Amino acid sequence: MKKILLFAIALLTLAACQTQQEAKVYGRYVPERKDDFAWENEYAAFRLYGAALKPENPSNGVDLWLKNSPALVIDTMYGRELRDHRPYHINYDGNLDCYKVAHTCGAGGLVVIADEQTWIGGPYDRWEIIEQTPDRFVFRLEYDSLLVAGQILRESLTITAEAGQLQNKAEVVLTSDQPSAISTQLLVGGGIYLHDTVDYYLTIPEVGYVFYEEDALSDKQAARMNYEYNGSTSQGRIQISVKTPGATLTDIVDGNLVAVRPYELGDTLTYYFGATWSEWHN
Repeated sequence: MKKILLFAIALLTLAACQTQQEAKVYGRYVPERKDDFAWENEYAAFRLYGAALKPENPSNGVDLWLKNSPALVIDTMYGRELRDHRPYHINYDGNLDCYKVAHTCGAGGLVVIADEQTWIGGPYDRWEIIEQTPDRFVFRLEYDSLLVAGQILRESLTITAEAGQLQNKAEVVLTSDQPSAISTQLLVGGGIYLHDTVDYYLTIPEVGYVFYEEDALSDKQAARMNYEYNGSTSQGRIQISVKTPGATLTDIVDGNLVAVRPYELGDTLTYYFGATWSEWHN
C-alpha cells in the first residue's frame, strides 16, 4: 500500500511539473515585493504596483520586463532580486528589467485626458484572479482613488493575457459617486511614456494604433549597472504598442504617446497593449 501511495504521489508531482513546463502564460500577486502584480506570456512580462509601494509614489502605469525566449521568468527574476540580491536591472541570462515607469503610464498603462491635461493614477487597492490556465491568464485590479480634474474616480481594470498574442487586452470601467461633478469631456485609452527623448514612433489613426521604439538602456541607471557588470553599452531595442479601437486622438500629449477616445463614466473601454525585445528568439 505504501509503495502504491508513493507511486501515485510521484505521478501527481510529475504531472504538476509537466503542466508548469507547458505553461505559456503565467501571473500572480507578489506580496514579497510590496504587493506587485506580475504576469507574462511568451513575449514579455509586465507588472502593476500595489498598495505597499504607496510611500514611493508609484503610478497605475505598466512596468515592462524583457525576455529573450518563451521561457517563464517572473519567479526567476523575483527570486534573483529578493533572495540572491542580484538586481533584475542587469541582463544575466536573457531577462531584464530596464524600463523606468516612475509616476507615468509606463508601457501601455491607462491614460485619462481632461481639461487638456493627462491624469495618471496611483497603485491598486485590491486584486482578483479570474482565470488561470497554461494558455490564458485573466485578472482584475481595483483602484479606489483616481484623481481626474479635481474629482476622485474608481478604476476597475481587467487584463487578459493569452499565449501567442503580442498584446494584452485591457478592459477599463471608471465610476464616481458624483458623476455629474465631472464637467469636462474625458478622453480615455492606453499610453506609452516616451522617457527623456522621443526616439522612433508611429501612429495609425484609422485603427487607433500607436507604436514606440527606444534603446533598451534609455534609463541611465540600468545602462550603468549593465556596463559595470558585463561592459555592455547595448541591450538591443524595445518595441511597445497600444491599440484603442475608436480612438479619436493618437498623438503625443504631455510626453505620452496616447491612443484615446471619448468616454462616459460607467462604460467599459477596451484597449490593447504589448511589447517585444529585439533580442527575442524562439
